[in-house]
Amino acid sequence: MKKNILKLLALFMVLIALSTSCNPEEKYPKDVSFTEYSIEETSCQWVNLPYDNKVIIINSAEELKKYLTGKVSDFPAIDFSKQSLLLASRNSSNGVLSFTITDLQQHSSNKYSLNIEITLSDTTANKTWCKAIIVKKMSENNEVILNITFKEQEIAYPIDIPFEDYSLEGTSCEWVRLKGRPYDFELVSINSNEELEKYIECTDESNFPAIDFSRYTLLLARGIESSGSSVPNHNSLQQLSKQHYKMEAEIFVGNAAYISYWQVPIIVRKMTKEDIIELIVTRICV
Repeated sequence: MKKNILKLLALFMVLIALSTSCNPEEKYPKDVSFTEYSIEETSCQWVNLPYDNKVIIINSAEELKKYLTGKVSDFPAIDFSKQSLLLASRNSSNGVLSFTITDLQQHSSNKYSLNIEITLSDTTANKTWCKAIIVKKMSENNEVILNITFKEQEIAYPIDIPFEDYSLEGTSCEWVRLKGRPYDFELVSINSNEELEKYIECTDESNFPAIDFSRYTLLLARGIESSGSSVPNHNSLQQLSKQHYKMEAEIFVGNAAYISYWQVPIIVRKMTKEDIIELIVTRICV
């Protein structure tokens, strides 16, 4: 009797060993394959994105329709019987040059992480972005955490910054003159209509040319001369480091003995109060 029991126990242990060897325990974390999902060559547009740190798991064309404009037939194809779409979006408080999905990892039976690397540009303009990837079918009960790492853009300074001239020609408005003595000059950074109104006077109800201050800054260089009319000749703006800029203005001055005033207003990409802008004025006698 005892021998039979021992034989049964031995057989039971062998079966357990075989079962364990045939079904090895999953090892985590592990990489999960994916394919990026792009709408660039379609007329579709992303809409209703939350722009937060959450990853949405989409398992049907009807769900996807909540986030894409256009007809379902226009969407790049996904076989939702076998695949899911992961959608991540975010509103960055920094300028974004590029963003890349580094990997998708599984950490347990129902927990994943989507890892994205973002290269920051040397601009303070905010940018919204989204990334979508196709993966094997996932349950909506699964949790996908969004992990973001940042790296700075490698930049060779100085950089020439593009700008547009701003003019009051054709309006009844004119610039408020700088108060001071001859050869005084200053540079002001203007980021709202309320600030701009301090430097402009209009004789009637006509408005000065509009500026989208959500995206742009007006740099106003102005000064006083004692030798006749002053005419701005050449302007340039360079970025010397992350938050250090240099604006140069060449001014033609005459030889008449009276006070004159000059202004050089330019529109540039959005800047902040932390940015330092140095103004260099070169006078050219004519």
